[in-house]
Amino acid sequence: MVGILAAMNRDQIRRRVEELAPWYQNIDLGDGVWTKDLEGSRDIFSGHDIPGPLWRVIARDLPADLSGHRVLDIGCNAGYMSFQTKQMGADYVLGIDSNLGAGTSFIHQAEFCRSVLGLDVDFREQSFFDYTPEQPFTLVLFCGVLYHLEDFATALDKVMTFAVPDTGLIVLETAVEPITQTRPGLRDYNGDTSTFFVPSVGVLTELVRERGLRIEIVRTLGTRAVVFMRPPL
Repeated sequence: MVGILAAMNRDQIRRRVEELAPWYQNIDLGDGVWTKDLEGSRDIFSGHDIPGPLWRVIARDLPADLSGHRVLDIGCNAGYMSFQTKQMGADYVLGIDSNLGAGTSFIHQAEFCRSVLGLDVDFREQSFFDYTPEQPFTLVLFCGVLYHLEDFATALDKVMTFAVPDTGLIVLETAVEPITQTRPGLRDYNGDTSTFFVPSVGVLTELVRERGLRIEIVRTLGTRAVVFMRPPL
């Protein structure tokens, strides 16, 4: 896939970034253009460089070369992690997102970034609950999604079906608290009314273990946790 930099100049790309705002993810489009205005207030969690710091934590426990891998990025948003895994050599990358009622289309943002970056990544606007792959993935990223789901147990069961049995790697990242919280209705969590389930690390790890997932790595990052795990055979 050929990027559109030859057809769009820097100012045109910046104008399109503004048209697609607000942005949650801060993606480097080259030539000093980023999707997020970290100095302004037009974006979601303005001033926060999301998800670069988180990705660097995740990437250090991934193979440096993802050649031969099929990657599924659930809750891909504007495609940051999808693009990163493709740049690491993944054979095939699919980002999927349902927007969760957001006022902007994350997939439209992702497709624009894909065109600018010239990366061969597929995107799909769909709930992952309704997605059935033609073949399983060797790497599944499930980041920033679990705490938005009321049916978190069924979600984990579904995510397991996406990974190659036994050897596939699932990377789960979610919000955590010292004591598990459930937040029904419109009770906000750090200003987010779409949060329903914020487990403790202990509850989170027991929840995935009882579903047959084998935990390899757990990293806690303040109010977030990252879990690397393998599905059962």
